[in-house]
Amino acid sequence: MRNVQILISTIALIGLLSCDKDEVDIQQGECMPFSISDTYEYPIVPRMDEWADLKSLSEMVQACQIPNSKLKSISTEGLLETLLTYPLILDYGAFNFGQDGFERIKSENNGFDELYGRTDFVNVITERYKLMSLNCDKNYYPPFATGLETPIQISFQTIEFFILQDEFLYEINSNQRIEILETVLEKLQAKKDYGISKNDNLVSYAILGKIMIKENYSPFVDINDENEIVDGLARIPIGFDSELLDLIENNAKELKASR
Repeated sequence: MRNVQILISTIALIGLLSCDKDEVDIQQGECMPFSISDTYEYPIVPRMDEWADLKSLSEMVQACQIPNSKLKSISTEGLLETLLTYPLILDYGAFNFGQDGFERIKSENNGFDELYGRTDFVNVITERYKLMSLNCDKNYYPPFATGLETPIQISFQTIEFFILQDEFLYEINSNQRIEILETVLEKLQAKKDYGISKNDNLVSYAILGKIMIKENYSPFVDINDENEIVDGLARIPIGFDSELLDLIENNAKELKASR
C-alpha cells in the first residue's frame, strides 16, 4: 500500500466479549493504543493459517462478520474499535478513489450500519479523534496492517473516513459539525507541521468542504459553485489541486472565526 513501509510489528487489543455496555473499561494514555474492553476479536485474521485457507474476498468478508448478539451488546466505543481493526479496512487504499473503496468496506461488514445508527456515535468518534496525537508516530493507533508498519497519517486518514460519510456528517447537528470542523483544522495543522503532504490529507479537506456546504457558508458555497470542488474531492482521488485545498482551509478558518 502507498506510503506503507514493510516492518513486522504486531499490536493486539484485548477484547472481553462478555462485557455489558455498563461494564466497558476504556483506557488510553499518551502514545498508547486505545484499549476498550468489549472490542470484538475477529476469530480469523491475517497471518493465521485459517486466513491463508480463505479462497476469495467473499470468504474473508464472511469470516469477519460480527455476530448479531455481539452487535446488540457491544458499546459504541467497542464497535468503533472493532471496525477500525477490521482486517480488510485498509482495502480503500487499493482504489483510485478512496471513497469508493470505503463504501465497499461499509457495505460488506455488518457493523457499519449499526455504528452509524448509534445516537452517541458523534460523541464517541469526536472524543476519540481529539485524543489522537501526531507525537505517537507509527503503529499506536489502528488500523494495524498485519506484518506492516502503519504510518500515523494512515491512522488519521482512516478515522477521518468514518467522519466523512454522509450518513454521519449530514445527520448530526450544526454545533457538532462546527466542533468537528475546529478539530479537523487543528489536526490538519499538526499533520502539516509533522510533514504530511496535502495529498495525504485529502480526507481532512473533504470533511471541511462538506461541513461548509452543509452549513451553507456562503463565501465557500460561491467558490464551490464556480469550481465544483467538493463533488470531486469527496471521492478522495489520488491527488488534488493544491490551490483549491488552500481555499478550503482558509474558508474553514474564516467560518470558525465567525462562530
